[in-house]
Amino acid sequence: MPLTSRRSNPHHKVLASLCAAGLLPVALAAPAAAPAPAASQPLLVPCTVTSHDTLIGLNRTLFTTPGAWKEVSRINHLPDSNRITPGQVLMVPADYLHNKVVPAQLVSAFGDVRIGDRPAAGGAMLNVGESIRTGEASTAVVQLADGSRVKLAPSTEGRLDEQRRFRVKATAAAIDEGLVAASLRLISGSVEVFASKVLRARPLEVSTPTAVIGVRGTVYRVRNDVTPAAGGAAAVNASATEVLEGKVHAQVGASATQAADVPANFGASLEAGRKPVVLPLPPAPDLADVPALFDHLPIKAHLAGNWPLRVQVANDAAFDHITLDLHVAAGDDIRIPQLADGDWHLRVRRIGPEGLEGLDGVRGFRLRARPESPFLLDPPANAKRPVGDVTLRWTHNPDAVRYVLEVARDAQFTQTALRDDQVRGEQVVFHPLDTDYGAADGVYWWHVVSVDAEGRRGAWSDTQALILRPTPRAPLGRLSPDGAAIELAWGGRPEDRVEVELAADPDYRQIVARGDFGAPNGRLGRPATGTYWARYRFAEPDGFKTAWSGSVKIDVDSNWHQALRALLP
Repeated sequence: MPLTSRRSNPHHKVLASLCAAGLLPVALAAPAAAPAPAASQPLLVPCTVTSHDTLIGLNRTLFTTPGAWKEVSRINHLPDSNRITPGQVLMVPADYLHNKVVPAQLVSAFGDVRIGDRPAAGGAMLNVGESIRTGEASTAVVQLADGSRVKLAPSTEGRLDEQRRFRVKATAAAIDEGLVAASLRLISGSVEVFASKVLRARPLEVSTPTAVIGVRGTVYRVRNDVTPAAGGAAAVNASATEVLEGKVHAQVGASATQAADVPANFGASLEAGRKPVVLPLPPAPDLADVPALFDHLPIKAHLAGNWPLRVQVANDAAFDHITLDLHVAAGDDIRIPQLADGDWHLRVRRIGPEGLEGLDGVRGFRLRARPESPFLLDPPANAKRPVGDVTLRWTHNPDAVRYVLEVARDAQFTQTALRDDQVRGEQVVFHPLDTDYGAADGVYWWHVVSVDAEGRRGAWSDTQALILRPTPRAPLGRLSPDGAAIELAWGGRPEDRVEVELAADPDYRQIVARGDFGAPNGRLGRPATGTYWARYRFAEPDGFKTAWSGSVKIDVDSNWHQALRALLP
């Protein structure tokens, strides 16, 4: 978003009292052009009399308008136009003084910074009328002729509307030391202004589509959010100012009834047609619980409270190089998906109900996450598997030449079931039978770490639990006493269902009956005379099915005694 500003009429304010008192006014105007100032209100610039100066002589060397000395004498209420003394300060209309347009300088350009349509680097000049724009993850610092600095946040556009020096001494060379008047326009995005504490021809102005903000010697922020309107309607601009040092006077439109003083640690939304409501800025968040070292990505942090946040990350303490600028919804974690290893600076502001951004919470941190840990793929977290060999798989990391794998019976990895420091590739077959715990069922935990070609290890991956379910014991089985059915019994948990198979062969290729039971026992209809094998497995509530149990062998004899009973009376 750019810095742009409406060209200021040099006759729109009387600044004599401001120059003398060093006040810090902020004037906020409506989007329409400000009303034309009266001719009796010229911009007055202080000029200091030196030795041998005379008012008429200054008319030849300092003033640009013939006969200007008469108006200067009137404005300064001089009893004798022929008598001025060294050190005396004369207030002179700016239109009567020699002046020249001067550029600003881009002292820092980080990322994608453009002046007009061309890429710009540090040291480039920003001429009056030129726009400057920062892309995502990009920032710029513009230094004005009076030493003030304006920092453009990522995705900001602005324009230098005016910057000129007024000659306030009789020598021609003195114009390069004269007083500065500058005006910038913020089209969209946000800027932070560090106004130098020097005398100016008039207060430094930063304007937006809804406001004009002029200050002396203060630190403040200006933001203009642009919301595109549908159906070809004009975009909606929402401006605000937040004062960090000094004091500003905020006025919306031309009416003094829509004005308010904004002191340090306060801010105001600037809406056309509405008097600014001055509110305290939200307090700085406490970042003490944010770790000083992160060893894996993404970076995650949670701040207490239920505030929306603006989060910025820079590689310098001054935040001239902001690489990340994001908004976090109320209650959400701060999440930074990608960042290079190194030392970084985190800056967080709370955002109040009126949209005002609060005071800064700042903390430095170090990231050492390379080589990055892989993501565990299979088995997924808390997956169940039958006791037996389990294939563990994870994602490929191109920076890793090998991996270290650990499997343990506890989440602290003190009861190690498997450790392999030389894994080549992205999978390993875990053999529970080969561990100190045999083929024990229950919960196991596993994680993986990457190792690069120089032997540097990254952070452990997230730990995932793996549940090994036991193989059910063979059921109890027999032909029922009445010879009408096969009865089976098993143990197990009451919440599990049981699937049963009866086959005419021990390999279960010839299934003769199946059953589904919810009790610890069940009956299958009597098959033909012969030998059979029965087995079962548990179907748990989450859909997991255990391995098949061992088999029970059941002999079904001929049913001659039932036939004999049928013949008896």
